[in-house]
Amino acid sequence: MVLRNYNDKCRKKPDGSEPSLPEDAEIKTNDGSLLKDEDLVPKEPGTSEKTPKTLTRPTDRVFADYRTTSSQYNATVGSLPATCYPLYGVPTIRSDIPAPRVRRISDRTNYGDEANAYALLCPSVFSQKGVYEKDFFKTRPKSEIAQILRNIGVSISDQNFEEVWKQACMKHHRGDVCVESIRNILDEIQASHTKCS
Repeated sequence: MVLRNYNDKCRKKPDGSEPSLPEDAEIKTNDGSLLKDEDLVPKEPGTSEKTPKTLTRPTDRVFADYRTTSSQYNATVGSLPATCYPLYGVPTIRSDIPAPRVRRISDRTNYGDEANAYALLCPSVFSQKGVYEKDFFKTRPKSEIAQILRNIGVSISDQNFEEVWKQACMKHHRGDVCVESIRNILDEIQASHTKCS
Protein backbone atom coordinates (compact mmCIF):
# COMPACT_ATOMS: atom_id res chain seq x y z
CA MET A 1 0.00 0.00 0.00
CA VAL A 2 2.84 2.40 0.87
CA LEU A 3 4.70 1.54 -2.36
CA ARG A 4 1.57 2.20 -4.45
CA ASN A 5 1.11 5.64 -2.93
CA TYR A 6 4.76 6.42 -3.58
CA ASN A 7 4.42 5.39 -7.27
CA ASP A 8 1.30 7.52 -7.67
CA LYS A 9 3.13 10.53 -6.24
CA CYS A 10 6.10 10.01 -8.61
CA ARG A 11 3.87 9.74 -11.66
CA LYS A 12 1.81 12.86 -10.98
CA LYS A 13 2.92 16.40 -11.72
CA PRO A 14 3.44 18.81 -8.81
CA ASP A 15 -0.01 20.33 -9.46
CA GLY A 16 -1.62 16.88 -9.07
CA SER A 17 -2.55 16.29 -12.75
CA GLU A 18 -1.60 13.18 -14.77
CA PRO A 19 1.46 13.42 -17.05
CA SER A 20 0.76 13.59 -20.79
CA LEU A 21 2.85 13.27 -23.94
CA PRO A 22 3.76 16.37 -25.93
CA GLU A 23 1.60 16.96 -29.00
CA ASP A 24 4.40 16.33 -31.48
CA ALA A 25 5.53 13.03 -29.84
CA GLU A 26 5.37 9.82 -31.85
CA ILE A 27 3.24 7.03 -30.43
CA LYS A 28 4.56 3.57 -31.25
CA THR A 29 1.96 1.10 -32.40
CA ASN A 30 2.20 -2.65 -32.33
CA ASP A 31 1.22 -3.29 -35.94
CA GLY A 32 3.77 -6.11 -36.19
CA SER A 33 6.06 -4.54 -38.83
CA LEU A 34 9.70 -4.11 -37.89
CA LEU A 35 10.68 -2.23 -41.06
CA LYS A 36 9.44 1.15 -42.15
CA ASP A 37 9.08 2.19 -45.79
CA GLU A 38 12.12 4.47 -45.58
CA ASP A 39 14.23 1.46 -44.46
CA LEU A 40 13.59 -0.38 -47.73
CA VAL A 41 15.51 0.24 -50.96
CA PRO A 42 15.01 -1.31 -54.42
CA LYS A 43 16.92 -4.56 -54.86
CA GLU A 44 17.94 -3.57 -58.38
CA PRO A 45 17.32 -0.31 -60.25
CA GLY A 46 14.01 -0.42 -62.08
CA THR A 47 12.46 -3.29 -60.09
CA SER A 48 9.70 -3.16 -57.54
CA GLU A 49 11.33 -5.82 -55.35
CA LYS A 50 12.75 -4.21 -52.19
CA THR A 51 15.36 -5.18 -49.66
CA PRO A 52 16.40 -3.62 -46.34
CA LYS A 53 19.16 -1.03 -46.73
CA THR A 54 22.59 -1.71 -45.30
CA LEU A 55 23.05 -0.61 -41.73
CA THR A 56 25.92 1.71 -40.90
CA ARG A 57 27.88 1.67 -37.72
CA PRO A 58 27.92 4.82 -35.64
CA THR A 59 31.72 4.83 -35.91
CA ASP A 60 31.56 5.29 -39.71
CA ARG A 61 30.68 8.96 -39.27
CA VAL A 62 33.56 9.42 -36.83
CA PHE A 63 36.22 7.99 -39.16
CA ALA A 64 34.91 9.94 -42.15
CA ASP A 65 35.68 13.22 -40.37
CA TYR A 66 38.87 12.07 -38.66
CA ARG A 67 41.66 14.65 -38.59
CA THR A 68 45.08 14.43 -37.01
CA THR A 69 46.68 17.28 -35.13
CA SER A 70 49.35 17.57 -37.83
CA SER A 71 46.68 18.15 -40.48
CA GLN A 72 45.11 20.82 -38.31
CA TYR A 73 48.26 22.94 -38.32
CA ASN A 74 49.07 22.52 -42.05
CA ALA A 75 51.80 19.88 -41.72
CA THR A 76 50.51 18.05 -44.79
CA VAL A 77 51.53 17.76 -48.43
CA GLY A 78 50.25 20.72 -50.41
CA SER A 79 50.12 23.07 -47.43
CA LEU A 80 51.97 26.34 -47.01
CA PRO A 81 55.55 26.22 -48.31
CA ALA A 82 58.39 26.18 -45.81
CA THR A 83 59.44 29.67 -46.92
CA CYS A 84 56.34 31.12 -45.25
CA TYR A 85 57.41 30.20 -41.72
CA PRO A 86 60.80 29.75 -40.06
CA LEU A 87 62.28 26.28 -39.69
CA TYR A 88 64.54 25.29 -36.81
CA GLY A 89 66.69 22.23 -36.20
CA VAL A 90 67.67 19.37 -38.46
CA PRO A 91 64.92 17.62 -40.46
CA THR A 92 64.16 14.00 -39.67
CA ILE A 93 64.53 12.98 -43.31
CA ARG A 94 67.52 14.74 -44.83
CA SER A 95 66.29 15.56 -48.32
CA ASP A 96 68.48 18.67 -48.34
CA ILE A 97 71.69 16.67 -48.80
CA PRO A 98 72.33 13.74 -51.16
CA ALA A 99 72.78 10.27 -49.78
CA PRO A 100 76.36 8.99 -49.95
CA ARG A 101 77.08 6.25 -52.46
CA VAL A 102 78.64 4.05 -49.75
CA ARG A 103 77.08 4.34 -46.33
CA ARG A 104 78.94 3.55 -43.16
CA ILE A 105 77.41 1.46 -40.42
CA SER A 106 77.75 4.39 -38.01
CA ASP A 107 75.76 6.71 -40.34
CA ARG A 108 72.28 6.82 -38.77
CA THR A 109 70.98 9.63 -40.99
CA ASN A 110 67.77 9.00 -42.89
CA TYR A 111 68.22 10.32 -46.43
CA GLY A 112 64.68 9.42 -47.48
CA ASP A 113 65.65 6.10 -49.00
CA GLU A 114 64.85 3.96 -45.98
CA ALA A 115 61.70 1.96 -45.51
CA ASN A 116 59.01 2.95 -43.04
CA ALA A 117 57.45 0.64 -40.42
CA TYR A 118 54.76 -0.62 -42.81
CA ALA A 119 57.34 -1.64 -45.41
CA LEU A 120 59.30 -3.50 -42.73
CA LEU A 121 56.26 -5.38 -41.42
CA CYS A 122 54.68 -6.06 -44.83
CA PRO A 123 57.47 -6.04 -47.45
CA SER A 124 56.49 -6.06 -51.11
CA VAL A 125 57.19 -9.01 -53.37
CA PHE A 126 59.92 -7.00 -55.09
CA SER A 127 61.79 -6.06 -51.91
CA GLN A 128 61.72 -9.69 -50.79
CA LYS A 129 63.60 -10.50 -54.02
CA GLY A 130 66.12 -7.68 -53.47
CA VAL A 131 64.60 -5.20 -55.96
CA TYR A 132 63.89 -1.81 -54.42
CA GLU A 133 62.08 1.34 -55.46
CA LYS A 134 65.23 3.09 -56.71
CA ASP A 135 65.78 0.16 -59.13
CA PHE A 136 62.35 0.72 -60.70
CA PHE A 137 62.93 4.44 -61.27
CA LYS A 138 66.52 4.25 -62.55
CA THR A 139 66.82 5.42 -66.18
CA ARG A 140 67.87 2.50 -68.38
CA PRO A 141 68.66 1.98 -72.09
CA LYS A 142 66.30 0.14 -74.40
CA SER A 143 68.40 -3.05 -74.59
CA GLU A 144 68.60 -3.38 -70.81
CA ILE A 145 64.83 -2.97 -70.36
CA ALA A 146 64.19 -5.51 -73.14
CA GLN A 147 66.48 -7.97 -71.38
CA ILE A 148 64.76 -7.36 -68.02
CA LEU A 149 61.38 -8.08 -69.61
CA ARG A 150 62.70 -11.30 -71.18
CA ASN A 151 64.28 -12.41 -67.89
CA ILE A 152 61.04 -11.99 -65.91
CA GLY A 153 59.06 -13.96 -68.51
CA VAL A 154 57.21 -11.22 -70.41
CA SER A 155 56.79 -12.45 -73.98
CA ILE A 156 56.52 -9.40 -76.21
CA SER A 157 57.41 -9.10 -79.89
CA ASP A 158 60.01 -6.59 -81.07
CA GLN A 159 57.35 -4.54 -82.86
CA ASN A 160 55.14 -4.33 -79.75
CA PHE A 161 58.17 -3.48 -77.61
CA GLU A 162 59.01 -0.58 -79.96
CA GLU A 163 55.46 0.78 -79.54
CA VAL A 164 55.65 0.44 -75.76
CA TRP A 165 59.08 2.15 -75.78
CA LYS A 166 57.74 5.08 -77.85
CA GLN A 167 54.78 5.55 -75.50
CA ALA A 168 57.07 5.43 -72.46
CA CYS A 169 59.40 8.03 -74.03
CA MET A 170 56.43 10.36 -74.60
CA LYS A 171 55.43 10.13 -70.92
CA HIS A 172 58.69 11.76 -69.75
CA HIS A 173 59.60 15.31 -70.78
CA ARG A 174 63.23 14.33 -71.56
CA GLY A 175 62.35 10.95 -73.05
CA ASP A 176 63.92 9.00 -70.19
CA VAL A 177 62.53 5.51 -69.68
CA CYS A 178 62.63 3.38 -66.55
CA VAL A 179 61.18 0.00 -65.64
CA GLU A 180 58.25 1.64 -63.81
CA SER A 181 57.20 3.63 -66.90
CA ILE A 182 57.29 0.43 -69.00
CA ARG A 183 55.21 -1.35 -66.33
CA ASN A 184 52.63 1.45 -66.40
CA ILE A 185 52.36 1.34 -70.21
CA LEU A 186 51.97 -2.46 -70.18
CA ASP A 187 49.28 -2.17 -67.47
CA GLU A 188 47.39 0.42 -69.57
CA ILE A 189 47.55 -1.85 -72.62
CA GLN A 190 46.32 -4.84 -70.62
CA ALA A 191 43.49 -2.77 -69.10
CA SER A 192 42.38 -1.55 -72.52
CA HIS A 193 42.36 -5.14 -73.87
CA THR A 194 40.29 -6.44 -70.95
CA LYS A 195 37.89 -3.49 -71.25
CA CYS A 196 37.33 -4.21 -74.97
CA SER A 197 36.79 -7.96 -74.39
